[in-house]
Amino acid sequence: MIRSRVFLAVSLVFLFILLITYAFVDFREREDKAYDFYQSESYRKVLALYQEKEIPPGELELTILSETISQLEKKLNEKETTKELQTFFQSRSGTKLVEWETTRGTYFHIEDPYLPNLKKHGEGYKRALITKILTLTKPIPKPEVTNLLLKLILEDPRGMEDRFSRALANLLSFPFEPIGEIESDFLLQSLHFLANTSNTNLFHQTAILRGKNVNLRSGPGRENSEVGKISEPEEAVCLEEDAGTETIAGNLGHWKRCYFPNLQKSAWIFSGFLTEVPPNPALIAEFENRFKSVENEIRIDFEGWNGNQIPATFFGDYIPRDSERVSGETGFPIFGLSKESKSIQRICKKLSGDKNYFEFSFQPTDSDLPISFLELHLNYDNREHLAYSLSLDKESIWVNKNRYVLDGEKRRENLSLHIGSREGDKWNASLWRRNTGLIQSIRSLPMDESALQSGRYSWEICLPLAKEPNREKVILFEIRTGIH
Repeated sequence: MIRSRVFLAVSLVFLFILLITYAFVDFREREDKAYDFYQSESYRKVLALYQEKEIPPGELELTILSETISQLEKKLNEKETTKELQTFFQSRSGTKLVEWETTRGTYFHIEDPYLPNLKKHGEGYKRALITKILTLTKPIPKPEVTNLLLKLILEDPRGMEDRFSRALANLLSFPFEPIGEIESDFLLQSLHFLANTSNTNLFHQTAILRGKNVNLRSGPGRENSEVGKISEPEEAVCLEEDAGTETIAGNLGHWKRCYFPNLQKSAWIFSGFLTEVPPNPALIAEFENRFKSVENEIRIDFEGWNGNQIPATFFGDYIPRDSERVSGETGFPIFGLSKESKSIQRICKKLSGDKNYFEFSFQPTDSDLPISFLELHLNYDNREHLAYSLSLDKESIWVNKNRYVLDGEKRRENLSLHIGSREGDKWNASLWRRNTGLIQSIRSLPMDESALQSGRYSWEICLPLAKEPNREKVILFEIRTGIH
């Protein structure tokens, strides 16, 4: 009896400790913790997750850390900043605190060890660079502005036009050193492209000057100092507008801060001396040619997706499901079929133009049975025709009836299906992991040969949805498609 009571007491104590541990210990992946801390503006907690000189290998972690450095640099330069934050960075071995003397006093700059380790031109790199520029609220030395400007104009803003345009407008508010003719052309191309894009603050903000010896000023209003004079037909791209109205020389208008390409600087000018003109189509065409390699690429992800509603740009019979967050990224769960139900329905996204590759990023499954997680359809004669079906089990990926055994690691995978030549009524495709071919000569299901020959078809991406979800699932993060 005594032994049983002792055993019961020990068991209760152990259970109590276990419950306390689960209640207060965070078992999430470090990337998820970092993402949540960043979103809640707990920037010091983000840094505390990592050793001071650690450079993590993942793009997501590097992006969050770089953005964290930018946000803390912003705090360092706010009026209410305490000495405690300065002391923290002065004693932190993983970062270096530099003091820049500027026209508005000392600027505290944190050298960012994470941005250089991000993949150039990648999504994370662009996001971190834009955040760094948007968090600038005080002037920094001209060479530093020039350095950021040259980095920014080499990036393709498509997909993040709004943030890119705000970053560019913020950066051009500061003086910078003269840039070369090629770089100046790149800047002008980007400005005109953004001025032609409706969801940006630069939309319809291209103008030419009318008048002679018009004053440029350091701020909005005639009480601000003169910083130069210009005459028609000087070009301008306006970056912001003062809310107040004023009448000058019989014209009612606003003060606008505009960038003047020929002067390579921005200044304030009264809008009565400006005439709006459409963005230059030749410059937009040059911009598009510069980034031609990605002009046909479509990227589908699930950031911002509300699980109760069908993902944006998809159509079909949607079955609500909760989103999944893995390493700070939102995934779309695709469930296997249950024993009770064998029926599925689909949601699809229509694609325009030719496509010859489909890249997909997913988290492997523990399912013994293959789970169909992605279908590629051809649409012709107003009907959808299945060409390729992709499935996963815990060991393999299947493309139609072709199987490739994965290495068993339960890590995120990036694979791509390359559509090759056509033979009669079937496409030929191959499955790749980066530069390594995994399966060759994967034939599609039969199609209408005349439709393929005439080109009167379009591709669709479809996600199969089980009507009765269960525990076995594949998590899909992203799909890219275009032309290589």
